[in-house]
Amino acid sequence: MEKITLKLGEVLQLESEINGFTNQETGKVVYQGFIKQNLSILLKYELTELSETLSKERKTIDGLRDELIKKYGEDDGKGGIIVKMFNEVVDDEGNVTSRTFNESYLKFDEEYSKLLNNEKEIEYPEILKSDLKEAGKSNDDYKILFRLIKKESKEQ
Repeated sequence: MEKITLKLGEVLQLESEINGFTNQETGKVVYQGFIKQNLSILLKYELTELSETLSKERKTIDGLRDELIKKYGEDDGKGGIIVKMFNEVVDDEGNVTSRTFNESYLKFDEEYSKLLNNEKEIEYPEILKSDLKEAGKSNDDYKILFRLIKKESKEQ
């Protein structure tokens, strides 16, 4: 196993790159998921173990984000809590006449950003460029995952 130190925001990114991610608001697939590529069964097994570790981190981070939303948010009128980015003044016809940043959002963003900038050491399987030869074509942009790929020497 190899090790890398990532910021928690990068941990979330890597989890999405490996497992796939769909935007819940739009339904658009952002990442198909690297683990769904044509990889050796051994690499898929090792990536599944990494995936479980990353998913636990995501659950912890999401729980802390939800605490911040409760702390800084307000009732959305539909039974949920949201943190509005802007305070808006609306006239009688429903037109926005002025908009200012919501102080609560700025505090939420500051605390959440601090959380995402914390670092965590992650163990991951050795991934060689040769492991990717059979992987299918993908439009996914694996920014963090590509940092894990070991460059092989010409002697190999």
